Order: sequence, then C-alpha cells, then structure tokens
Amino acid sequence: MKVDPRDIATRAAELAIQRRLTEREASIDASGKPDLIRDMRRGRMPSSDRLSALAATLGTTVDFLMGTTTSSLPANGADTTPDLERLPLDVPVYGTALGADLSVRDGEEVFEIEQTIIELTEIIDRVRRLPGIAGDKDAYSLTVVGNSMSPRYDDGDPIYISTRRQAAIGDYVVVQVKNGASDEVVSALVKKLVGRSSTHLELEQFNPPLRFRLERNRVARIHRVLTPRELAGR
Repeated sequence: MKVDPRDIATRAAELAIQRRLTEREASIDASGKPDLIRDMRRGRMPSSDRLSALAATLGTTVDFLMGTTTSSLPANGADTTPDLERLPLDVPVYGTALGADLSVRDGEEVFEIEQTIIELTEIIDRVRRLPGIAGDKDAYSLTVVGNSMSPRYDDGDPIYISTRRQAAIGDYVVVQVKNGASDEVVSALVKKLVGRSSTHLELEQFNPPLRFRLERNRVARIHRVLTPRELAGR
C-alpha cells in the first residue's frame, strides 16, 4: 500500500498539538531540523529512521503515522501524554534580555557574539515541571532572545535547562559567562557545544553561521538545554 506523506504529516501534526508541541519543535526533536513535518506536507517521504524518531517524539508508533493502525498508543497501550494541568507550576523562569555583543578572540580574529543578559536573582514567571525534570529541583527556564540560533531556537522561544545532566558534544547549552576575575555571572550564551578542552569550549551558532572558542576562565557554568523528548520523560 502506497502511503501519502501528506497523510503522515496530518496525523503527526494532530499528535503534536496534543503534546503541546509545535510542528517545528516536534521536527527538530526528531531530526535536528525544523522542516520534517512541513516537508512531508510537500510530498516528501522521510527515511525510516526519521519516521521512527518522530513516532518516539510524539509518543506513538510508526504504524499509526503510516495509517496501518487506528490506535496512536504504543504497544503497552499507555498514553504518555502528560496532563499539564496536574503538573506543578514551580520551575523558575529567569529574566533575559539581549545584551551588547561579547568579544571573543580566536587566534588572530576577534568575533562579536550575540549574548543574553541573564538575571539569576530575578524570577519573572514560573512554568510547569514536566515529567523529565520531576526530580531536578534546580532546573530552570529561559526565554531565548535574538536570532543567533535560528532555526533551532527563535527569538521568544522558551527553553528548559538542566543543571544536573552533563553537557556532551552535540548538545545545545547555556554557557554562563563570568564578569572578569569575579565569579559573578553577567551574561549567557545559548549555543551548540561542538568541542572542548582543558582550556576552552568550542561553540557554534547558526545565524550567522560561526564556530568560535571561549576560554574556560570566562565560563562560570555550562548547562544543557533539554529536548522535548527528554522533558516528556522518554
């Protein structure tokens, strides 16, 4: 039976709504790119690996997305969609604002990097404690400012940050930057971690495309940004 990828996109979009995910968020979580569902709507069939990853993100099965079964539940029959109204509203959202660019020297070149002013003493809101951070009492949330990480994160996107899960190469991170020799945190960089050594971190941004090094002595902390799948506890 030939399956129309546009039908897969429709079923995926419905499940994304149920999970309080945008199509873009579901696509990024499954494939690392924002256009997976949109491409299906254009008639492009995804690979089996990406379809499986999308099913995992949406808490369903490939069979349901393909239309060969009417049940969206996985084999154990459990609906893993969290009831948001029952979740504690206690994760702090710290204040953020777009700050002056951070000057970073890499060899002979100096780069001006978009940075976020972060107010760790100013809680401006609280958001739901999703299942994946149920036991992480130090988790926090920020609102992305600026477009240096678009299309992964756009201006105004909320992100959840874990203080307990070690950041690995390839993770998206919040790097808290110190004020000179002081340990006071004055700003943050929301970037992708692509390398590290005892002396520096290598970070990447997408808009404009740039890889750069940040000296370790300028870093107060590095925390991992959680994916929608991790937040759902999968």
